Amino acid sequence: MPWEGRLVIASSTGGLKVVDVEGEEDSTWNGDTITALASQPGFNLRGLGASIILAVNTDGTLKSFIVDDARGQLIELPVSGLPTEGITALCTVKAETDDPAFLIGKADKTLAVWHISDKGEAALSAQKIIDGKLAIAISNCAALGDDAVATGAKGGLFRLSLKNDVRMLQGVESAPGKVAALTIKDKKIILISDPAAGNLHAYDENLLALYNLKTPKALSTPGAANPGALAVSSHSFGGTGFSAGLIAVADDSTNRIALVVLDTIPTSATAKSGS
Repeated sequence: MPWEGRLVIASSTGGLKVVDVEGEEDSTWNGDTITALASQPGFNLRGLGASIILAVNTDGTLKSFIVDDARGQLIELPVSGLPTEGITALCTVKAETDDPAFLIGKADKTLAVWHISDKGEAALSAQKIIDGKLAIAISNCAALGDDAVATGAKGGLFRLSLKNDVRMLQGVESAPGKVAALTIKDKKIILISDPAAGNLHAYDENLLALYNLKTPKALSTPGAANPGALAVSSHSFGGTGFSAGLIAVADDSTNRIALVVLDTIPTSATAKSGS
């Protein structure tokens, strides 16, 4: 089919819904308000192609789901071994591998990377790979190659090592917002949303400021006037426009999702980036 792939959207009024890139709804889950989502596609669940979805409620508890590739059905599925309370940040890491791995940060300032596998039991199994503790609790995070980036509750931006343990490498001040990271033409770009200013702040992998970016239009999709939550995928969503992947940007002023073609994001401050 011309357009492939799906988006999992957390509504401000509670619950989740699965839609395709043309906006057609596949399934819904009626539940609490979700503050963080992380997904890993390409998971083999007993022969069923699926994506694993982890979600954090407003009270800091964790829920787990799968979305089957064939129907887009969202199914709640327990994962044994994962932390269940006090969670402040959640993201997919080591995203280029087939094995799902998630970084989970807690209110007690601890962080850990968890690997999820299917052992044929009623619940999936989680195993802690590495862990660590920071001086502050993180509020959201994103994979940056083999490492990760994260923000604190007061808006600081940090680069985290995920090698032998989870530890902070460096940090800078930044506007409060959601964080995303992407790789374009072998260059790593970090984006921080700033709803009040109506733009995205871009940094390089060393946390040096590059430029401010108004969310660009993509195909027939208008940009986001007040960008909030961000999600990035380098997987092809079909067609010619989204074959290189996309960035989904939530517009806080309209409750819409703007889909931006991944390779339209500038890679340097000298590129035309807007302000």
